[in-house]
Amino acid sequence: MTVAPLVGDPAPAAPPPGADLLLVPLAAARAALARLERLGRPAGPVEPHGDRAAFPLAPGAAELVPELLRWLGWGEELRLPVELDAGGRATADRVPAQRGADEPPPHPDRSAPGPALDLGSPDLLRLLDCLADACLRLRLGLPQAR
Repeated sequence: MTVAPLVGDPAPAAPPPGADLLLVPLAAARAALARLERLGRPAGPVEPHGDRAAFPLAPGAAELVPELLRWLGWGEELRLPVELDAGGRATADRVPAQRGADEPPPHPDRSAPGPALDLGSPDLLRLLDCLADACLRLRLGLPQAR
């Protein structure tokens, strides 16, 4: 797991060219990364981005993040402080279709390898779930999950 740039000494590397970015509050990112580390799960690369943390995603991944969050049970009504930067490309403003609990997650085009976490990675789903939980706890003033 690449947590060092958020914690201290090494200078963060620039995100890969063309990468999409998932931006979340720094406190929520630290809590989610600590939780993933306790669970022994990888989180992918992360770097500070002002008062936020930036998780590089494969190009085009930002467009499906809202749908993945909804599929995981984190709908827009929660107003999570999650931002997406599509590497200079516009993301579609769309409301994802309702999904049932028995439906699989959206399937991306897995033919192009990504610079970081891609949509075919189960680690991305774990990361999104932990980040959404940490963001909501931060917004509500609740203690972070252990």
